[in-house]
Amino acid sequence: MEGAGDEVARLRPDLFDAVVAAVGEDPFPKTAESTRYTQPAIVCSSLARLAALDLDAPVAYFGHSLGEIVALAAGGVITEQEAITLAAARGAAMADADPQKLGSMAAVRKADVDEARALAEEHGLVVACDNAPGQVIIAGRIDALDAAAETAKSRGSRVRRLDVAGAFHSPLMEPAIPRLQAAVDQTDFRPATTTVWSAVTAAPIDDVPRRLIDSLTNPVLFRPGLLALHAAGVRRFVDVGPGDVAAGLARRTFDAGFEGDDAVEILVPELPTVGTVEATRDNTSDA
Repeated sequence: MEGAGDEVARLRPDLFDAVVAAVGEDPFPKTAESTRYTQPAIVCSSLARLAALDLDAPVAYFGHSLGEIVALAAGGVITEQEAITLAAARGAAMADADPQKLGSMAAVRKADVDEARALAEEHGLVVACDNAPGQVIIAGRIDALDAAAETAKSRGSRVRRLDVAGAFHSPLMEPAIPRLQAAVDQTDFRPATTTVWSAVTAAPIDDVPRRLIDSLTNPVLFRPGLLALHAAGVRRFVDVGPGDVAAGLARRTFDAGFEGDDAVEILVPELPTVGTVEATRDNTSDA
């Protein structure tokens, strides 16, 4: 996230001040150190970029994992300040959930989600993210991930450990629930002004407080969510987060078999002088 802090300070100094207050210090120089800094920094940056882009009339907001908090703010369910406060609480809770560093995550290559799930279950692991075709993440204890890697190798697939600080979206994150729950309980949730889709259910979000807590220990259904949005008529997806990770996953999801009326446009707009995704129903209207 090089330069993201300066970008936020230029675009939305009020958001920069808010994230410093929520974290207790400037999180941007420390994003590589801990998720307690990374999460509020990403949410703050995404909100600033979204405001600067001023995109026209999205029909839905959909965020990957942490991006769901940005989507809730964009959809009018929570305020920007509440989004930053939730992100700071979530990041700190997840950073402290596994003090012994017993858990981690790994990408399963050359396997579909059913094969990855079978491999995970065989070793006491879980599917943490269904990101895109051929991009499934599993999570759990490090020793079990190492054993799964050996099994996968013998079957012609591959398990690659990720450089993350914990087994996110798995039961090992249960100790993070009370701290995030306390922040959720202090949040005033409002009816959405624009539909927000949940990556926990791959459907329009139903019970916001519950889904925010569920996201700690349940898998991210990003690919199923994108496909469900497509089935609902969405044909343009706009990645507004820092970087283009969400856009890359969307491109892989819609890489083949989506032509003619099913064709999809995926945009990563430049800021006028980032995973949250905005969606519009057709290929001609502004996103």
